[in-house]
Amino acid sequence: MNESNESNQSPSGNGSAIVSHKHPLWFRWAQLVRLPTVFTVIAQILAAFLVAAGTAEGATDALPRLLLILVAGISIYWSGMILNDVWDFEEDLRDRPFRPLPSGQVAIGHARTVAWGMAALSILLAGLSGVVTTGDLPVTLAPVIIASLLVVAVVLYNGPLKSTSLAPIMMGVCRMLCFLLGASPLAIVGSADFMQPQTWFADHVVTIAIAFGIYIAGITTVSRMESGDRDAAGSWDLNVGMLVAIFGAVALAIAPRLAPQETVWMFAPDMRYAILIGMITFPVVIRALRASPDPRPELIQNLIRIGVLNIIPYSAALTLLVAGTGWAFAIFCLAAVALFTSLKMRVT
Repeated sequence: MNESNESNQSPSGNGSAIVSHKHPLWFRWAQLVRLPTVFTVIAQILAAFLVAAGTAEGATDALPRLLLILVAGISIYWSGMILNDVWDFEEDLRDRPFRPLPSGQVAIGHARTVAWGMAALSILLAGLSGVVTTGDLPVTLAPVIIASLLVVAVVLYNGPLKSTSLAPIMMGVCRMLCFLLGASPLAIVGSADFMQPQTWFADHVVTIAIAFGIYIAGITTVSRMESGDRDAAGSWDLNVGMLVAIFGAVALAIAPRLAPQETVWMFAPDMRYAILIGMITFPVVIRALRASPDPRPELIQNLIRIGVLNIIPYSAALTLLVAGTGWAFAIFCLAAVALFTSLKMRVT
């Protein structure tokens, strides 16, 4: 997964740090997987699990499944980030020699092996998250199915679809499946209802996942301008992309209201919650308005960075509804970690 279409970046991008031979090995790999953005995956999976559980207590009771699916999600994400650079190697060698692979900081053969190994590991861990004994939860096939679909979506995005007009849609599908992955260990899927996927997740969980997908599809559309495209097509990417992203944010504000009537909220999904989502979206809109008349690469890159990292406060807002301020604040703090690490290495 790589919302920001990194292949269009220049060495002087916002929040970047050029990989050099002076950096330790762990930093080179952290740069390769774009470490700051993994906190958006952690936030999404935690929020999804809590929303599916309905309460913090329910999530805590299923902690082994949560930990397994969390590591599975991280593995898929890092696999996709590495494959992105593996498949862009020739282009990066020509245009971005500072990246870890073309600069020789990480061997491309080693990177390829690690990427596919992490993809396989993620499916294994997801499968385990559905069978590990946790309280009275029955075995479920949902995690391994969703993880497998997510791996396929990541490969399609980074491979054959990356340079096509379908790339933003596929990136949205990746983020949609990421949220469903977080909820999947609590989705009871066995042989009886295997062929009825519409029963796997509650309506509000599916709608939240779709909302995340729409939002990220919009941000990915905007990311096509990272190379500094100032023509009519570039303006179309910015304007349409932002409209799609705003629509996704609106859907995120409405989605919790589709929950069953018996749902117990710690913070009601009323107008206050909608205003909170609006406040989180506002900085992205402001940056888009600033970039629209003068779409310089640095302005677009900063817009993308904030747009992607906004997944964390969105996830915190969702967590506030079902688990209260403690869990919500813990997830929100991931934004500070992501922003701090983004000062040292690339987000896009």
